[in-house]
Amino acid sequence: MSPSEAPTITTSPHAIAVSTAALPPAEANTTHVSYTVQVFCLFSLSRSVTILRPPDSVSPALDLMLHGYIAKTPTRPTTAVSIKTIELLYRIRRRKASFSIEAFAKLVCDYYRIPYRAYLRNLFADTFEVYVRVIRDVERRIHALLGWDTPDWRPLNACRACCYKVKGEPPLRFSRIICLDGNNSLKRVATTTGRTAGDTRSLDDASYYLPRNFVDQFSREVRGHQTKNPPTALARKLLEQCVKNWKAAAGEEKKQMWRMFDESGLFASACRHGFILWIVDMVRSGELAKYPLAIMRKILDVLDPDFMVAYDIGCSFETTTKNSSLGNDYHAKRGSMCVPAFHGYTHSHICQLQFHPNVIEGMGIEDAETLERVFGSSNMLAPVIRYASPYRRTLFIEEYFKQWDEEKYLNSGAFMLNNYTQSLEIIEQESVALSQAAAEHGVTEQSMQRWTREEREFFATLGEESEYDVCAIAYVELLQELRALEPKLSAATSQFIAFQPSSSSYSKEIKMTTKLEVARRHAIDQHSRITLELVQLEVAMGLTKRWTPLDESYKETLKYMRERHYLRALEKLQKLVVQRLFELDKLNIAETGKCYKMRTHLSKSLQVRCKTIRKALEKYNSAAAAMNPPRPPLEWDQVSHYSFLEEFTLLQDTRNDVRNREWAKPVIRESIKAYRRLNRAKVEISRLNCEVARVHTGIRDETVLFHDALASLTADDPLHGALLDFIAHRTRVNDHLLRRIEQIYVLPGFTGQRGPGEAVHDMNLDARFARSVRLTSPAAPSVAQAAVGRSDAGDTGDGDDSGSEDGLVDDDTENQMGALIQYIAELALL
Repeated sequence: MSPSEAPTITTSPHAIAVSTAALPPAEANTTHVSYTVQVFCLFSLSRSVTILRPPDSVSPALDLMLHGYIAKTPTRPTTAVSIKTIELLYRIRRRKASFSIEAFAKLVCDYYRIPYRAYLRNLFADTFEVYVRVIRDVERRIHALLGWDTPDWRPLNACRACCYKVKGEPPLRFSRIICLDGNNSLKRVATTTGRTAGDTRSLDDASYYLPRNFVDQFSREVRGHQTKNPPTALARKLLEQCVKNWKAAAGEEKKQMWRMFDESGLFASACRHGFILWIVDMVRSGELAKYPLAIMRKILDVLDPDFMVAYDIGCSFETTTKNSSLGNDYHAKRGSMCVPAFHGYTHSHICQLQFHPNVIEGMGIEDAETLERVFGSSNMLAPVIRYASPYRRTLFIEEYFKQWDEEKYLNSGAFMLNNYTQSLEIIEQESVALSQAAAEHGVTEQSMQRWTREEREFFATLGEESEYDVCAIAYVELLQELRALEPKLSAATSQFIAFQPSSSSYSKEIKMTTKLEVARRHAIDQHSRITLELVQLEVAMGLTKRWTPLDESYKETLKYMRERHYLRALEKLQKLVVQRLFELDKLNIAETGKCYKMRTHLSKSLQVRCKTIRKALEKYNSAAAAMNPPRPPLEWDQVSHYSFLEEFTLLQDTRNDVRNREWAKPVIRESIKAYRRLNRAKVEISRLNCEVARVHTGIRDETVLFHDALASLTADDPLHGALLDFIAHRTRVNDHLLRRIEQIYVLPGFTGQRGPGEAVHDMNLDARFARSVRLTSPAAPSVAQAAVGRSDAGDTGDGDDSGSEDGLVDDDTENQMGALIQYIAELALL
């Protein structure tokens, strides 16, 4: 295009409304046509732009995009927004998901000094969506160029610490630790009449979402699982104690959701480093079993064997999985399940001894509460998508989790450094504590292993009732009812016989006689029913003589009944204390987040809870005093400091004082916990040694991949500038990770391999760019450094690792925007 043919841009500072001439269709455009469009640009505050449309124009919208503007309609645009302005909104939304488009539209109006109009919100929403779709298309093409577009590439390769295995690394007990959980914050309000109107599109290129039709095929998996593979007696006891405490483990019919919501939330999965694997929509329901089963199907199909899955109801969900169509594959891939550390303390103690991360060999210091942190952050998105269309809701959620994964990749170095440092501190502290215990109490590793087995065996049988005990209790209760009924029957019979009618009123005499006869017959019926039940129980129990209060069997049963009353009082007190612990934890979160309303609500709730606990404590002490021998009473100060269920569970042994056993003594229990913490820290060190080598090797191999990918493109290729921008940003992030890895290498207790290794399967290099690389030679020079220079000037790696990447990209914003605009323009003309 010659200078004389260059488009002219004019601004009109005093007028916003610009008349737009009718635009001819692209097919009839044989001469230069100029047209004026109203625009919004925060950087220039331009109010209109005049575009000279060339003869070979495809559409006016693409002409606008060539000049740095995005229109909401492709054919006859009258209003447009500058790409830089939309990019500002895009960056704000990435950092603050709750920032609404309406608020941004009002911000633009303030800069332009014009009143806000409702149509502007739709303008910025539509142009923002166009921008996001272009960005997604750019990324899709870059990933295809790099070979990152194979099926399930992201869950298989996004987390280098989990997936990028290196030759010669020691075997890990669990190849991958995965967290599952549901969250009902990201709901979407359904239409009033259920009609589908407006935006009916679906996001076909969704990377995180599993399709609904795939999820729905597991909707009937839980039917009949009790008869297919019934649980053992211990498993049945464990489930009975845990299921009643968790709504997610309840029956499917109890997991309904308000009808005002269509999508009632998300069910998500993530690795231990926080990278999202798959998510599904919960549709008009709570946490139905089909949601975790669908994700479990993907785990079994895609990921390596020997995985660990953490779920709030992992104890019961493992039984569900084994009895579903996934059972054989789950067994073949040697899958395991546990409950997260914090939520696990609300499960029964026998469940904790089997499913809590603290007692599972190979878990390290992992707490498996990753998704609580994910949902704590994604809740910011809730007000933005509550009334969005299904398409835009899915789009915004996908964009949010894409940004989340980018931050997790940036912070993975800090994650490994912090965990390594924490593990070394645990090893140092607990080694000293165990040495002191060995010197003072003769505690050895063999004795702690023996005590652990004894504890597990004790709690496996604690609280079990034999069939004879249950029948004996029912038998004694019936005897007590019969003994209390006999005076009533005798009195009713005596009153009926002794009644003397008078001649004063015949009708009153009839009523009185009828009343006395009904009372006598009712007493006789009760006596006959109880006697029949007694005879049936005597036959079932093999009794030849009816018990009396003087019999030893009767006395033993009464004692056992008092124990049951005591245990029920203890169980109620335990539940109230556990609920108080949860509310205290929420209160701490509210204090941290400066949430006044939540803090006030929880403070009042705690006051009410404390009164309820005091009443339950009084009932417990009353039941404890009725025991023979009496159990020691509990004080409020003592109960208020209980933090683990085992401290309550130890009180359940009513037949002897279990606290006299070696493994139940406080000193020994602390030694066992220290021994477990020490072992978990050592396991964590072994896992981190593998993860550090994986990340370092992945970064080195990515440099080779980027060099080959960029070399395959010519300078005039539309994708060249976008790929160069992607490489520049990724290289800066990798430089940041390398600084964290170097900090790990110099730790006093580091025991791993220093430097990168050789990948087992090079998951980065696509066949188009694969070439032989001598791993002993220096890594290829950074393409991004050659293109735009290093980004770590002035960054020593000693600053705060908050996860923000602002400092990594702001110095090259202009270069990135130029590359993006160039790509959009050239792509539009292809």
